[in-house]
Amino acid sequence: MRRYVCILMAAAAMRGAHGQSAPAAYRIETVAGSSRNGDGGPATAAQIGAIQGVAADRFGNLYLSDTDNHRVRKVNAAGTISTVAGTGSPGFSGDGGPASEARLNLPYGLAVDSGGNVFVADLGNNRVRRVGVDGRISTVAGSALKGSAGDGGPAKDAQLFTPRNLAVDAAGNLYISEFEGHRVRRVAPDGRISTVAGSGLAGFRGDGGAAIQALLNYPAGLAIDRAGSLYIADSGNDRIRKIAPSGAIVTVAGALTNSLVTPVAVAIDSAGAVYAADSRPAVTALTTAGILSPFAGGATAAFDGDGGPANRASLLAPHSLATDDTGALYIADGPRIRRVDARGIIQTVAGDGYLHALGDGGLATSALLLNPGAVALDSNGQLLIADTGTQRLRQVTREGIITTLAGGTGSAVPLSNPMGVAVDASGSFYIADTLHHRVLQAGSGGGIAVFAGTGAAGTGVEGLAPLLTALRGPRATCADRRGAIYIVDSSNHRVLRVPSGGVADTVAGTGTPGDFGDGGPARAAQLNLPGACAADARGNLFLADTNNHRIRRVASNGVITTVAGTGDAGFSGDDGPAVAARIRAPIGVAVDDSGNLYFSDTGNHRIRLVTPDGIIYTLAGQDAAGFTGDGGPAAAAQLNSPAGLFLDGAQNLYVADAGNNRVRRLTPDAVVTLAPGPIRIASEWQAVSAASQRPGPVAPGELIVIMGAGMGPAAGIAGEYEGSGLLPTRLGEVEVRCDGLSVPLLYAQAEQIKLQVPYGVAGRASTHVEVFYQAALIGSLDLAVTAAAPALFGPVTNPDGSPNSEDNPVARGTVMSFYATGEGLTDGANVTGLLAGFPLAHPLLPVVMSIGGIPAGILYAGSAPGMVGTLQVNARVPGGFLPPGAAPVELSVGDAAAPCVTIWVK
Repeated sequence: MRRYVCILMAAAAMRGAHGQSAPAAYRIETVAGSSRNGDGGPATAAQIGAIQGVAADRFGNLYLSDTDNHRVRKVNAAGTISTVAGTGSPGFSGDGGPASEARLNLPYGLAVDSGGNVFVADLGNNRVRRVGVDGRISTVAGSALKGSAGDGGPAKDAQLFTPRNLAVDAAGNLYISEFEGHRVRRVAPDGRISTVAGSGLAGFRGDGGAAIQALLNYPAGLAIDRAGSLYIADSGNDRIRKIAPSGAIVTVAGALTNSLVTPVAVAIDSAGAVYAADSRPAVTALTTAGILSPFAGGATAAFDGDGGPANRASLLAPHSLATDDTGALYIADGPRIRRVDARGIIQTVAGDGYLHALGDGGLATSALLLNPGAVALDSNGQLLIADTGTQRLRQVTREGIITTLAGGTGSAVPLSNPMGVAVDASGSFYIADTLHHRVLQAGSGGGIAVFAGTGAAGTGVEGLAPLLTALRGPRATCADRRGAIYIVDSSNHRVLRVPSGGVADTVAGTGTPGDFGDGGPARAAQLNLPGACAADARGNLFLADTNNHRIRRVASNGVITTVAGTGDAGFSGDDGPAVAARIRAPIGVAVDDSGNLYFSDTGNHRIRLVTPDGIIYTLAGQDAAGFTGDGGPAAAAQLNSPAGLFLDGAQNLYVADAGNNRVRRLTPDAVVTLAPGPIRIASEWQAVSAASQRPGPVAPGELIVIMGAGMGPAAGIAGEYEGSGLLPTRLGEVEVRCDGLSVPLLYAQAEQIKLQVPYGVAGRASTHVEVFYQAALIGSLDLAVTAAAPALFGPVTNPDGSPNSEDNPVARGTVMSFYATGEGLTDGANVTGLLAGFPLAHPLLPVVMSIGGIPAGILYAGSAPGMVGTLQVNARVPGGFLPPGAAPVELSVGDAAAPCVTIWVK
């Protein structure tokens, strides 16, 4: 007989502080994404995140801060890229050891001294660190505490206030811009620190006087000329300012006609020319006459122009500048480094921009993702990923192979920051194409078209067809059981509902950001940049109200309430009421049929759970962002800004671990096997339930056994699934037809045939069944049809896989899985003979279970993954009033009750 393997939720042994069973323990693994980024190969083929720092040494090496990936990387004179500092996971560690094994946290500005030592503004750690020529790392300034204290003492004991950019002069003095401290500080060669510019107050004053008494406003980029003067990109004052060796400060660009808009970088070449990059996608040069003139880029952010004049090229987002001894200027342009040589010709020297070499066609766990925003499983159990940073929708097959479905270079369907993906009951999926201000729809047969949005940002009126409804930055979609699609119209601070074939109407949000309305109509409530949605079987809609730091529920009657979060950003409340807990910027949410709510506590780098009794728990993640824990307990793992979630019917939770550029899966601990009970052989022709062995009316999709004689071969043959996941309709020359249509067979033998009743019999009073063997009609039956005919399989097993018995009872409070058939029509595709895949279907009729006469809490009631025609019910054995001993298990689907089975409890 065929044996089925099913994943079950394990009941935790301990109990929560409120008397409820603690949530199941999970294990964590990566299912897509890796840290492979091109090291060891050509720098122009490497994948790099947003680059916030660049520096060149006198040996022809180029250094860059791969800030998003918490690394410092090096491009040698031959053009080969490598990592010199950072593991790729944020944190602080490694001082005294190899820099490549140390952890950094948002490395920003870089500087290189004459000896080849590299200095790194480790912004997230409030430190400046040094990578020596021997490859070892140390801290030279900052003690992790955020502040501006310590002048006159050792720099390693001082406090820094968001060290952003660096410069080193010929004498070995290290200059640090304290972005939020509104100062520039200096570390002398003897290691002592002092302030050289800024009083610590934000503002503008002091030109012509001593820099130490001047006011700066968010100082950023730094550079030093050959005379020893220090240049500062005084970003909040829209100026470049200069401190002479005498200590006097003046403005050299940005005043009056020399227009700059929030300059972030400054560089000086060997001839004394000054270059500046500001918030526009351009670099300007300051002539010797003191006039700013265009140098590279223009008014439009784009990537083009390589091989031609820099002043005709386009830049994406210049963040940092550096020069080398040849007079070339290096521009940290988003995910690339571009070089403008002495002739004014621009060329990319590092970074592919996530256009190629992403791993398509290979294993997903070896591929590259960039800030994935959302995940879902399609109707074939394939993983869909809204890979936001690569501008793609990607798919992972059941075999683990990754491909691109939409977006990317040369795509017929370009995407712009896709942040959401969802699948409806028909198998169609929807993509929130965020910066194109639209939602796309792809049918199960392929082909992608616009579902909602005009393509231009706006706030559409209600009651229009979705294609005529203007959206603004939609970040997510979700579907309910009735076929309606919800659009999280994030930048319009609202959620829209589009019923099948209907118009778009608002279900939550006024369009104005805010935080009020709980207890009243959701349409009259305020949201603040909502980021995700999920619908449950009861008609409730759950929203991640991101900037309000709450999870909110819109009930089926349209009333909105908060179910998690106080509205104040922070972390607190585990094991207590979720409404009293603090959460931070949630942007992922999922819900199961029993009312368990899962959400990404994104700003706290955690996945949290709210149980039906309103108690909150942490399932995965730690205090700090990082990437650890694969293969072990999820509760001990580190995540980095987790985003979208997807919960399958087996309680596996898929997480878009955005900051780690991965998709990870949380799987309940216990895995057990279940074997259906033996089939009784009867001497007379009849049809019985495959579970209860009792005759009676049959239900659509039910597994039944026809018993007779001479119906097939003497030796039984088990049906094997075809490549499409369907059971065969012929086994050993046996064929069964219901109302003239061949039906899928699970087993065929002379005295018994196991089959699935077609879903197509729904609504009929009876079905005519004919049995054929070797092309001859052997016999027929007329069977009454009913909406549901539930029956439970036995024997029942305990969560550890052992048979439940008087000698091996189960503990009260344990979650057990029961298997049945005959539940009738589902909210899925209802394809007869198709192996149950994800998203798993659920019965249309309500499912109720009691154990020992006491209602059992149902955690899941839906298709059993990996089976055909089988209902899986995960239910908690009642505690408290349930006496030990034999306990009858009663299951009903709609108005139909299953024959009881018995379990033993202790």
